[in-house]
Amino acid sequence: MPVDKDLKAAYSVLYDDRDPLKALQLYDKILTDYPGNLMGTVYKAAALEKLYYGFSGWHNDQTLENARQLLEDALKLSQARGDRSKVGLVYFRHFVHYFNDKDYDRASSFMGKCKEYGYKDDTLPMWEAELDRKLKKRAKKQVPRAEDIRELPVKEAQQPSAIVESKPVQVEEKLRTDWYQTSNDIVISLFTSRLPQSDKDVTVHVQAADKRSAEISYLIPGSSSEFQYAIKLAHEVMPEGVAAKLFTKKLEITFKKKQNLQWKTLEDESPAQAAPHTSVSNNSSTDVPLSYPSSSKKQIDWSKLDLDDENDDDSTSADAFFQKLYADADPDTKRAMMKSFIESNGTALNTNWEDVSKKRVETAPPEGMEAKSW
Repeated sequence: MPVDKDLKAAYSVLYDDRDPLKALQLYDKILTDYPGNLMGTVYKAAALEKLYYGFSGWHNDQTLENARQLLEDALKLSQARGDRSKVGLVYFRHFVHYFNDKDYDRASSFMGKCKEYGYKDDTLPMWEAELDRKLKKRAKKQVPRAEDIRELPVKEAQQPSAIVESKPVQVEEKLRTDWYQTSNDIVISLFTSRLPQSDKDVTVHVQAADKRSAEISYLIPGSSSEFQYAIKLAHEVMPEGVAAKLFTKKLEITFKKKQNLQWKTLEDESPAQAAPHTSVSNNSSTDVPLSYPSSSKKQIDWSKLDLDDENDDDSTSADAFFQKLYADADPDTKRAMMKSFIESNGTALNTNWEDVSKKRVETAPPEGMEAKSW
């Protein structure tokens, strides 16, 4: 059948040539010519996953959501056909999807399902061993750390006769933030498991007085608590036209720039400015701040760099760090990184173009070692 030849060619491009973008285009054509093709649906999802993890331009929630939806469609197609081997294959692809997303509990569930349906593959024992290692490693980290448990302070009684009620211990998750800009917009991403039910539940307030102080809040579903996030922005934004968009794992807030400027940093870095904070308030309970201080003079948002602390290969982790730093940097920062790294023979990495552009970056070997001329 012609479709079998097309599927084989697309599979080869995806796994042999390692060109997920071209493979995605081939699978799109297959599904246009043969709607509902099971293998095309399964491996189009695989192509999207490879683009998500391998290319910064595709690393967004929508890419992963599209891949997940394709796998759900493939599961319905395989179950409708009643072919156990195909159902097992789709369950296995679900396992790979959630394993790569570090959702090991769900991955474990799909591993059990694919084995239940008799799925056979030479790599299956390897995947099982790796999953078992991840689960055991995570279990060792289950002991709560002191910095993850914060006790809400008790307010002092304002009058001698006032009754002071003790507040319960509240476990506060760490909030991860990210941001990027276009010529007209500033987009802040808040990554938290305590997301609202809808983006319509989110309230964003920009103070009209300075147009730089912003507050984001919403009621946390299933509780009487409120999520609050406040920040002093580096430049002015328009109080109107603010948009909130909800994703699977994050809330995205878009502000309109008042001036068409290229921001060097998201936050106001003046010495008197307090760091942004997050709190989960329960009616009248005291806010618990989560601040992100930095002593770096270079205007880089280091919180944007999210390294995998479970990566066992230190060299891979470092490589991922610098790849992400370079990918997210502005043109001057990229020029500074390239010039300093090349001129220093790989011993120095400077992100400040003002410093690097003035002189040659000398080789700076680690302490106790000396540079050799070749």
